Amino acid sequence: MQLPPRLRPTDAATILEPTTKAAQKRKRTKKTAPKKTATAVVNDNLILIDVRMPQELTGGTIPGSEHIPLDNILDTVPKSIPDPQAPVVVYCKSGMRGGMAQGALRKLGYTNVSNIVGGFDAWQKAGLPVTIS
Repeated sequence: MQLPPRLRPTDAATILEPTTKAAQKRKRTKKTAPKKTATAVVNDNLILIDVRMPQELTGGTIPGSEHIPLDNILDTVPKSIPDPQAPVVVYCKSGMRGGMAQGALRKLGYTNVSNIVGGFDAWQKAGLPVTIS
């Protein structure tokens, strides 16, 4: 699956639907289910990365996302996602840091990276599912 460089929240929700439903189910059975890692296979290897700072997560996350702060992306992603052609979707609060993460990943050789336009704020505004921890 080749991703467009930028995804509107509603388009991202369509692509991520299996991810978000699985995450919601996992939250209901949280005590028995293991924590998902960035290398988990979701929707044909699709990987969703939240690049916000830890303190920003209190308002919620997109279900199925893995938290890798922008500051750690260059060190963490090559270790956890060895395939440079894997489909990766990144997001932040408003889209700016997601765009920076997308650019950084492309410089590392990742060829199938998309950023959610408007970030988590736009996702929430569209009334899409959110996980509050």
